[in-house]
Amino acid sequence: MSRPVRFVHASDLHLDATLKGVDATDERVISALVRATFDALDRVIEVCLDRKVDFLIIAGDLYNSSDHSLAAELAFQRQMQRLSEAGIKTFVAHGNHDPADGWTAGLELPESVVVFSDTTVERYEMVRDGRALCAVYGRSFPSRQVTENFARGFRRLPEDPVAVAVLHANVGHKEGWDDYAPCSVEDLRAAGMDYWALGHIHLPGRISADPVAVYSGSTQGLDPTEDGARGCFVVEIDGDGVRKEFVETAAVLWHRLEVDAAGLESLEQVRAAIVDCCETIRSNAAGRPAVVRLDLVGASPAHADLARPGVAGDLLADLREEQLVFDTWIWIDRIRDRTRPAVDLEELLAEEGLVGDIARRAASLIEDPEASAALLEEILAPVLAQLVERPDVADSATRIVERARDQCLDLLTRETT
Repeated sequence: MSRPVRFVHASDLHLDATLKGVDATDERVISALVRATFDALDRVIEVCLDRKVDFLIIAGDLYNSSDHSLAAELAFQRQMQRLSEAGIKTFVAHGNHDPADGWTAGLELPESVVVFSDTTVERYEMVRDGRALCAVYGRSFPSRQVTENFARGFRRLPEDPVAVAVLHANVGHKEGWDDYAPCSVEDLRAAGMDYWALGHIHLPGRISADPVAVYSGSTQGLDPTEDGARGCFVVEIDGDGVRKEFVETAAVLWHRLEVDAAGLESLEQVRAAIVDCCETIRSNAAGRPAVVRLDLVGASPAHADLARPGVAGDLLADLREEQLVFDTWIWIDRIRDRTRPAVDLEELLAEEGLVGDIARRAASLIEDPEASAALLEEILAPVLAQLVERPDVADSATRIVERARDQCLDLLTRETT
């Protein structure tokens, strides 16, 4: 039996994006964040070459914006030349970040690169050894704001031995993502394709088994919220069905983790727990640097020291310096103290006097989020009145009450013990 159809499905490369939300002051960190999307593209190309695929699919948002830089186009041109020299074709569908009406330097790409039309669904036939291998269908975004259901324009021809569709879209109206080119799984199924190579949602994963429809996710996480694995899929299709393998391509890793400080007696022990967490990250990083956000949690005797002015900042600065000396460096972007006093709240609720009153008042507010928000609005009224954009305090009111309770109880129980 001949070799199956083999290709790499990637999307949302966002070339030229500056990774956001990081308080980076070290030059090595800044440089890595600037290069990250380009390094991720290089990893995608290496996967194509190593696996000897028939073609590469980029399902939208190749560039981060419609006014991307010349450097981004030059980098893409060089990478496409590498694939062309290896006999590997590339299919590109533009998405909402890099629509067809955006700026372009007009650089000449190899003939092996196909950019799908932005006015209609196009079909391209792949041939191997003189025989039809598969057909690849796709359509690009003409502009950023696409509300039309593009999926309804896809229809497989009966003679296709294998049919692959490429689309940048929000399938199933996923919350948290712009509803561009919205469609349903039923729309995809009606087209009769063997595989839908989807872009737009940055989380990788299959959204349908019938038909097989997959988001490859972004090749590089773009901010601290985009933690977890990022990469592309190597896909094989033959008479036995569809097989896919996820390959990580991110050049910089993001992590948002909790460090359990419960029972830790001192700042030294807290620091040691953070170092252990960093060592675990490094051991699983496969040589890639990481940007880390940490929350210290749990009932801890060290809570009072952590709450002292300047302590958290000094701890962060010291750990940053230590973690940057490694070849596989870690930049600790933030350490938040979410610990609480090592006291028994149930016992305090039963106490007479000021400590018990504070515990009971806080408990009643925490059980009534509307009351918490109202109290916070009242306290902050003079400050809120000065702001041009008034924040919604309701979402954080309960947490603020908890923190205020913990600060008060910490001070009062220390004075009475």
